[in-house]
Amino acid sequence: MKKLFALICLCATTLINTHTVNATKDAAPIFPASSKTIYGREYDLKGFTLGGAGVYGNPQNDRSMDYVVDAINEAGIHNAMTDYEKIQKINDYLCEKLDYASYAAKENFSYKEDWLPFTDYCLLGDAAVCAGYAEAFQSMCCALGIECWYVTGYVYQKDNADGIYHAWNRVALDGRSYYIDVCWNDGSDNAYFLSEAGWADHEIGQEHETYKISGQTFPMPAYL
Repeated sequence: MKKLFALICLCATTLINTHTVNATKDAAPIFPASSKTIYGREYDLKGFTLGGAGVYGNPQNDRSMDYVVDAINEAGIHNAMTDYEKIQKINDYLCEKLDYASYAAKENFSYKEDWLPFTDYCLLGDAAVCAGYAEAFQSMCCALGIECWYVTGYVYQKDNADGIYHAWNRVALDGRSYYIDVCWNDGSDNAYFLSEAGWADHEIGQEHETYKISGQTFPMPAYL
């Protein structure tokens, strides 16, 4: 996968024509703001996707790594999309790209043995557990300047009344907050897409800007 981010960090005036070309016929291109405030901090415009959407970063929590931007480009996100449409596109992309990594969900399996399914590095592979779905979704949203929280808690199913530890997300959209569970959307026809109240089978524990796994440093998986 080519590293596209360096090639698309061009000046804004140069990209005006690109914006026009990539706009959909029924929607006007939206020129990216020079900065966005998420997590209470200013995120500066660092560059553009191939479709002209803004890519943002902040030194304290920069999610605009090459492989994240590559995934955003693969998802087809462009500058005529609203934040809602970008969120929808990311959700659909991850559901299409990733399979559930059942081998890593086994009891006592340590993410330190294989961190790909547990972090946004799953974007470099094709499988993830709930943690990977949640972090990949968060990273792609954050790189697009959309505030997104990593939510941990428990989910309840008929065959497990005690609850299963789980991860999903909360996004800020048009001044309101919505929960989304991309992992459970994968295979459920998006039954867990953008709910203000959440769901009866999800019990929220904590919400994180950076989760404890994400806060650790893992080497880039060279074998990929």
